[in-house]
Amino acid sequence: MSQTTPIEIFGIPRSNFVRAVRMVAHEKGIAYVHHPVRPLTADALAIHPLGLVPGLRHGEVRLGESQAIVAYLDRLKTDSPMGPAGSPAEAAEIAQWMSIIATSVDRIIIRHYVVPYVFPKTADGSQDRAAIEAVLPELRDVVSMLNDG
Repeated sequence: MSQTTPIEIFGIPRSNFVRAVRMVAHEKGIAYVHHPVRPLTADALAIHPLGLVPGLRHGEVRLGESQAIVAYLDRLKTDSPMGPAGSPAEAAEIAQWMSIIATSVDRIIIRHYVVPYVFPKTADGSQDRAAIEAVLPELRDVVSMLNDG
């Protein structure tokens, strides 16, 4: 695929995963157009099979999921690789931590701890202290794991 074909990145700007994809494009010097698309909309469903963000369109290529998009961008412009030049074990460790961040750290820290503070869902608009307090043991565990990792 040619670099002259526009690269389009879809997703809300405040999404951690959309920001990660945009940062990789920026670091690699890849020009792109950002479309601030919300999840589960027709635009998101046109790219990602589950209607999630981020999404990428590059000509006929349609990709969802930040890891897949980052891998695509990395292979699109190979002069500045995002991954290690070292052993298969080093590459695997990076993939492992990317997965841990995507499946556990983001869920616990962002979705179950930060979001209830920033976007309270109680009837009166206050924070649900019980929900926030309930996640604290998991939050402590994940922060400890990150510190030890």
